[in-house]
Amino acid sequence: MNKILQSINGSILILFTAGMILILLSFSGFITSFLPPVTFEDLLDGREIKIGSHVEGNVVYALDYFASDTTYEKNSEGIIVPKKNSGNYYIIPFYGGYLGLKTDHNQNLSFDRLTDETYAFLKGGQKPRMEIFIDGEIIPMKQKLIPYFHSYLSDAGYSEEEINAMGSPFLIQPRAFIINRILFAAGTVFLFLSFLIFRRIYRRFCILEEFSKDMPVT
Repeated sequence: MNKILQSINGSILILFTAGMILILLSFSGFITSFLPPVTFEDLLDGREIKIGSHVEGNVVYALDYFASDTTYEKNSEGIIVPKKNSGNYYIIPFYGGYLGLKTDHNQNLSFDRLTDETYAFLKGGQKPRMEIFIDGEIIPMKQKLIPYFHSYLSDAGYSEEEINAMGSPFLIQPRAFIINRILFAAGTVFLFLSFLIFRRIYRRFCILEEFSKDMPVT
């Protein structure tokens, strides 16, 4: 045990810690990136999804957004005003009800257009032509978003019993899966390097210990 503790230095701890952090941060996305993707057409056709499912393809329909990821600040008059919009949370219909979808701020105009086309289609117009590609992962909807999600459905005419029957809502979170793979690979390399350095130092202590045993006692 003493040799093991002596073999652990600052470099090993830094590499090991960095490797574990990178792996933990990227693990979910890394695993999801290798799963067969579910398209938005599949969602409408009743394809089963669960937490961790991989969703990829063009969004077919989008209803209005039920929440906005916006930061606020006080202006010179002390009034709280919006400072920055980081994206919206849109309602996406699927076979089993509705999902949430987090957008980036630069996608808001495209989703607003798709929303208008979706409502026009529901009123007897042509099918939406707007194409928005999403590559993401199914995650549980954050608790702070659920009241807004349920409020939207309630305003749309769903009863409390119908909303509760839909179960815990899911959210489609866009992911840059290539980054998840890179981070996971980097974390694995860091762990491997920490093991190699530890092994090298540990073997050195073992050799010195054996050498000291063979030294003649004077």
